[in-house]
Amino acid sequence: MGAVEAVAVDKTGTLTKGELTVTDIIPLNGNSEADVLRCARGLESRSEHPIGEAIVDHAEEAAVAEREVDAFESITGKGVKATLDDTPHYAGKPGFFEELGFDLSHVHATSDGSTVTTESRRSCERDDCLDLLEATVPTLQSQGKTVVLVGTDDEIEGVIAVADEIRPESKQTVQRLHDRGVERVVMLTGDNERTARAIAEAVGVDEYRAELLPDEKVAAIDALGEEYDGVAMVGDGVNDAPALATATVGVAMGAAGTDTALETADIALMSDDLSKLPYLYQLAGDANGVIRQNIWASLGFKAALALAVPFGYVPIWLAVLAGDAGMTTAVTGNAMRLSRLRPESGTTPSSAKP
Repeated sequence: MGAVEAVAVDKTGTLTKGELTVTDIIPLNGNSEADVLRCARGLESRSEHPIGEAIVDHAEEAAVAEREVDAFESITGKGVKATLDDTPHYAGKPGFFEELGFDLSHVHATSDGSTVTTESRRSCERDDCLDLLEATVPTLQSQGKTVVLVGTDDEIEGVIAVADEIRPESKQTVQRLHDRGVERVVMLTGDNERTARAIAEAVGVDEYRAELLPDEKVAAIDALGEEYDGVAMVGDGVNDAPALATATVGVAMGAAGTDTALETADIALMSDDLSKLPYLYQLAGDANGVIRQNIWASLGFKAALALAVPFGYVPIWLAVLAGDAGMTTAVTGNAMRLSRLRPESGTTPSSAKP
């Protein structure tokens, strides 16, 4: 860990708190906010993604009724689908709905609550429609929000925007990593380009790569590994596990991390405090230095004694005492210097455990 030249960091739950909240609900095609939330709650009730949990929590607070859920399937990096009350439903990224064949530039806005059929939606007037790709979605994403669409095979029922708060220590952590010698800090996220850009600019990373599937995160780690001598990956989710395993060192957020991420990673930040990352990097680097000092000092001292004894410069009893007990005391004392190293937040070194 102390020798890596690049650090890749996940966004949600790592640079951000992972405490997502629903900020906007935009009903479409004659649906109400309650209709959108009811479908979204059913779709996300079996999801383990933080976005899904945020939507379910918001639906519960709004006292939205549950729906019968069957045939649930999570589509990695895109969204989820399930059958709600015998009707197939989908929730996920705008790109997911484009793959399903929807024209996101011509979607009926809800005004009087009337239901709009598929045929009338195709011929709706421009002043009665929303252009999701050019207006609604970009506006929400530019505010750092993640956008989720909800719909069926026939219509898009609504748009839900979810926001996550940046960890207050994120920007300082990136700066401290640079100060301690890390050459490049890169943010890897499956979120959209605009949201990723907003977060990246706020925390000051050198580079960001957005809309990545798990295998694309692995490819990004491999590419960094070819350019830099050692790459650390910091993440917390199931989608981060392949990248954590591929990196030179995998670091998981301990308390908030999924079981898969924790089992895959080499190191866990036990208190979910990202500011421990620069401390971990410095501690590992200093530990490597102490190990090298102890090895070479011990070998050099013993080699000198091995030469001195035959020529009578040092008695055998003194060589044994100095080479054994003396060097044991010396290398232990040298290693104890590491105990003086403390995180800048003032917590104990045990906050970062292998």
